[in-house]
Amino acid sequence: MNFNKKLAVAVSGAVLLMAGQFALADSTTDIVDALVGKGVLTEEEGKLITKGATSKAKADEKANKSRISVGSFIDNANVYGNFRARYEYRNGEGSTGTTQTGEQTRQRARGKFELGVETKAGNWYSDIAFVTGSDASGRSDNFTFGSADSGTSYGSKESIYLKRAMLGWNATDWLTLEAGRMKNPLYTTQMMWDGDWSVSGLTQKAKYKWSDTDLFLTAGEFAQYKIDRSVTEYNDGSVHVSTAAGAMYALQAGFVTPIKNASLKAAATIYGYDHGTARGGYNPKVWASSKASGTYGVDNLNILEVPAELNFMATDSLGMRIYGDYVQNFDADARARESTLTAAANGSSGSDDKAWLVGIVIASAKDLKSMQSLKPKAGDYSLNLWYQSMGVWATDPGLGDSDIFDSRTNTEGFVAKAQYNFEDNVALNLTGGWGSVKNKTYGTPYTAGADLTSINLDNFTLYQADLTYRF
Repeated sequence: MNFNKKLAVAVSGAVLLMAGQFALADSTTDIVDALVGKGVLTEEEGKLITKGATSKAKADEKANKSRISVGSFIDNANVYGNFRARYEYRNGEGSTGTTQTGEQTRQRARGKFELGVETKAGNWYSDIAFVTGSDASGRSDNFTFGSADSGTSYGSKESIYLKRAMLGWNATDWLTLEAGRMKNPLYTTQMMWDGDWSVSGLTQKAKYKWSDTDLFLTAGEFAQYKIDRSVTEYNDGSVHVSTAAGAMYALQAGFVTPIKNASLKAAATIYGYDHGTARGGYNPKVWASSKASGTYGVDNLNILEVPAELNFMATDSLGMRIYGDYVQNFDADARARESTLTAAANGSSGSDDKAWLVGIVIASAKDLKSMQSLKPKAGDYSLNLWYQSMGVWATDPGLGDSDIFDSRTNTEGFVAKAQYNFEDNVALNLTGGWGSVKNKTYGTPYTAGADLTSINLDNFTLYQADLTYRF
């Protein structure tokens, strides 16, 4: 084969590649026929090239047919989800509805499944997700094996609930607006907010770069509570019925700034509640003289929260995070005064108007940025140890982590979590929690989502083993 013929074959091959990329099999055939006609290629060589182009076109057509189709106006769509298998043991000791002591233990195998899709179209985006769990509490996406919502038979099936349905708009390079049911937009900790919570309403998020410091401002108006049930009055025992809607308002300002080879993040958040003439959606008459535990609502909550964290690299491959959270309810005296406790009748909440947490995370990380994000890869590990103390009047009992101390206020204790990643998307987590009542003058109130509801806790123990697969 002479040089010109070699060049022609090379050109033909390049044309084939381009034609195959755009599925232009007919154009390729025309070009090859012309080259054969001029004697540049033999008929055998022409048939070989044409056959390759036809095969490539058929393969592309088949692949295109197998893809999920989205609207042409969508820039991209991302399907995501996770499945978690859990074994759990929790135990509580304390008093029952009388002054007698008691104990309650729960051991169970549980699961969690979430499936969602994110889309983006220009400056607009959305997030829609479905999850297993119970509609009794937004704080838990778990379902218990062998105890389906629809019945108790082996053939029962679990329920699926809408977890998120959100529309967002990047209005400018510094302002983002979101509406619907969305992920919690606030920087916080597990003491104040359960990680399974979604919030419903409106969110406004602003950011600004000042030198090396990132400033952020977040405002939220959330319809958190359905206040439409019977509520016991404080003094005479009569029943007050209301259908008023409950709302939470949050305003957070914070920053992230570098400090030598570390980074500091902190914020201050104010929470306010508006529930009209309703008494907070839950029974505010928390305890009788026996200190029996029970539920109570969102009356007299005007809360300040200040979370913070310091990230740094201890070695080239080991990162550390020291973090904390401080919470104070400025209306705690009124909250105490409106309880039925004789000890609080003078309207003094004492030190029980505060909650705080301090913890440390040790994790494998390649640099400071990966330590800040804590998105582990295969072979990575981490250890998270913290202590938290929650005053009985300090926080909204409907928000905190439903696993830690049975989601109750007036508790304190240690929690330890260890994680190892077998793959980028497969992780094993082990959790232990050991808590007790903070102030023995009072009970340990709870809201929907608590598991040990027949006992007023003096001591609490939790063990969990989780295997999580993400996709």
